[in-house]
Amino acid sequence: MHNNRKTLFIFTIILAIVFIIGIVMVLLSPKTLADSAYDIVILLVSGVSIAVAIYSEVELNHESRRVEKMIHELNEMRQNVDNDMAIDKNTRYKLDKIIALDEQIYKKVGGRRKTKDLIKDTKATSGKPSKD
Repeated sequence: MHNNRKTLFIFTIILAIVFIIGIVMVLLSPKTLADSAYDIVILLVSGVSIAVAIYSEVELNHESRRVEKMIHELNEMRQNVDNDMAIDKNTRYKLDKIIALDEQIYKKVGGRRKTKDLIKDTKATSGKPSKD
């Protein structure tokens, strides 16, 4: 992609040089003043179009560099997100293993009391009757 832009830029520079040579040749030609003025107007129009092309090429080059930098930063961010997701997945897997081992330990020790049972015991020890 960059080679095409460089080639186009070199081509526009060559056209600008040809334009300048053309202006000099028109001014030095033995034509009448009206013919020379007509040729100069035509050359000026083509020269302005060449200048616009060169300006557009320079601006495009700056813009493409900025876009390439943004794409590079986005790719880095995507890679970081992928790495974070892999770490998160690994952590969740380890936590699931820990929870499963915790459940096995509680089952071997005598089981875990349910939350309702703990609430009933708390109300019974505080002296308040339970609503159940």
